[in-house]
Amino acid sequence: MAGLPPQHNNPAQLGGNKPILLQLEEQYTKRVDDDVLKLVDSFADIVRVTEIENKDKFKVTQEGYQIESQTAQIIRSAESLLGLITELKQILLLNDTKTLTQLSDTRTKDLREPKAAIKFEMSKMKTELDAAVFDMENVLYRNLTSP
Repeated sequence: MAGLPPQHNNPAQLGGNKPILLQLEEQYTKRVDDDVLKLVDSFADIVRVTEIENKDKFKVTQEGYQIESQTAQIIRSAESLLGLITELKQILLLNDTKTLTQLSDTRTKDLREPKAAIKFEMSKMKTELDAAVFDMENVLYRNLTSP
């Protein structure tokens, strides 16, 4: 599996006049085309090998081996395509700044209201605590100063 190309001094341009996103698109398109071509070729080979005719045991065994090897190629191509899908999903998740910003803004808005309510409650509790401490101090000082 091919990953992202190495970083260069100018990330918007890479290897000539093509922007990096265009190069990535071409790279992924080529990978998809290659894997799909391998899938089609493998299926065509399996169909070609399974023609009905008089066959001896050696020929049947040989065709069985060809079918197994083509099946293995189909599996490798399918796994490669699944890996490509995973890479594209990761790129989308990690580089979709609009969605990430929107999610962050939504989360911030969702937290502002509870934050304000908590601050208000804390302020109210502080006021009540200050009043309670003041009353306790008055009672204590009165008891100390009373004969």
